[in-house]
This record gives sequence, structure tokens and C-alpha cells, in this order.
Amino acid sequence: MRTNYFSLGIFLIVIILLTSQFKSKYQNGPPAGVSGSPGDAATCTACHGGSAPSTPDLITSDIPVTGYVPGAIYNMTATVSHPTFNKFGFQISPQNTTGQQKGTLIVTDATRTQLTGGTKYIIHKTAGTAGTSNSNTWTFQWKAPAAGSGNVTFYGAFLKANANGQSSGDAVTVSQLSVTEELGAGINTVVTETQDWKVYPMPCSNELNISLVNNSAQKVRIMIRSLDGKIISQDVLNNTNGSLKLNTAQLATGVYMLTVFEENRAISKKIVKL
Repeated sequence: MRTNYFSLGIFLIVIILLTSQFKSKYQNGPPAGVSGSPGDAATCTACHGGSAPSTPDLITSDIPVTGYVPGAIYNMTATVSHPTFNKFGFQISPQNTTGQQKGTLIVTDATRTQLTGGTKYIIHKTAGTAGTSNSNTWTFQWKAPAAGSGNVTFYGAFLKANANGQSSGDAVTVSQLSVTEELGAGINTVVTETQDWKVYPMPCSNELNISLVNNSAQKVRIMIRSLDGKIISQDVLNNTNGSLKLNTAQLATGVYMLTVFEENRAISKKIVKL
């Protein structure tokens, strides 16, 4: 009988240790492949049970409605809430419909988020699970893929936990953000000063003049990026007889990439700000 009690005690200790290890492991982020994408075909319900209804607009970004510029870096935000729960988790992955990774995820808050599966998934850390007023927000960046990559969807699975230390009683939801590619706006596209356009003075100080030829559009979209692809500013300028004036007073001293989006093309040039 004593042997049976001893064996039972050992068994219970093993179960407790395994359960504790399981809880600790997933408090610090889920395994790769539970984003809810067609390629992953799994969400957090694999561990927490229940269903995973879709909730719109949990994933947002500063990617323009015209689409992402290949190679550019964008800011991403994920937000989830619950009427009574105040502990949350997430996994997001940029993929195409077959599950192929598109672009590269970049951690900007190493205290609260981390990557898994290489750079294919971004997930929470233990320090990033606590919500504020029944809501939680995570931020990160995404470097767009090379030109010709096409449409990209950010698939996200979100956990709303009741914090009872178990995997039961929690709620799971999924959300998506789909973006298109801005055709003809590759990060490495540089058009030298030709008869098509002129940019002056160069270097510039507080103002930059842009002279376009054979452009009748009333408004032209302008983008300034750092050389690593991060968007610094975007604006829509009135096109007055092919002449645009761009305020550059707020730019820090340095070298940038200026892109002008016309009706059927995008032309780019490096500029220098003093």
C-alpha cells in the first residue's frame, strides 16, 4: 500500500510539473503555426478549445490604401479587448493564400513581443499579456517583400484569457488585414533627372521644387523614405502646371528617397537635406 501511495505521489508531481511547464510555455507565446491562416489551418483553439469567430480591424497599419511599396518598412498595430477579461495573447503572420511568408516581421518592443518560426510569426511575451482596462495593444513593424510579390494578408489569432491558470474558459478570435502591392513603386527604382522631371535645389533646405513634364493630374502623391525603406512622410500635392512645392523643413539632415506617384507609374530619386 505504501508503494502505491508513493507511486501515486510521484505521478501527481509529474503531472503538476508538466502542467506548470505547459502554462509557463504558452504564457510566453504560442507555438508557430496557429495564426488562423489557410496555410496554418490552426488557431489558439487547439489548446484553449471553443470556436474562433472572426473580428474585423484587430490588425491595423500605416500602409497606404494604394498598397505597399516593395522593400518599405511599415508600422503595424494589433489590439484586442474583452468586456471582463484582462489577459491577452496573439500571433500574427503575413502570408499568401498558400501559407508562404511574405515580407519580414520586425520586433520594435522586445519586452512584450518576440518572433517565432524565423521571422514568419510575431507573438506575445509573458510581459506583454497584461491588459489595461480590459484591452491590450502590441506594435511591431513589417518590411514589405520584393516587387512582384502581390497581395499579402496579415493573419492573426488572439486569445482573451480569464486568468484562472487553466486553458478552459478562455475566448479566441481571429482577424485579417489584406494589402495590395503598389505596382511600379519598388524601393530600388531610381530615375535620374531627365526631361521627365527635375528636383531642385539640391541639396535642399526648407523647400524642394519638383517639376514634372506631361503630367495632367490635378493631385500627385509624394512619399519620402529613409534609405532603409522606412516611410518618413507622405503627402498629396496640388499639381500646378507640372510644378510642385514640397516643404522639407521638418526633415532631419541626411539622404532620403523621394518617390512621386503619377497616374500610371512611380518615379524615385535620392535627395539630400541640409
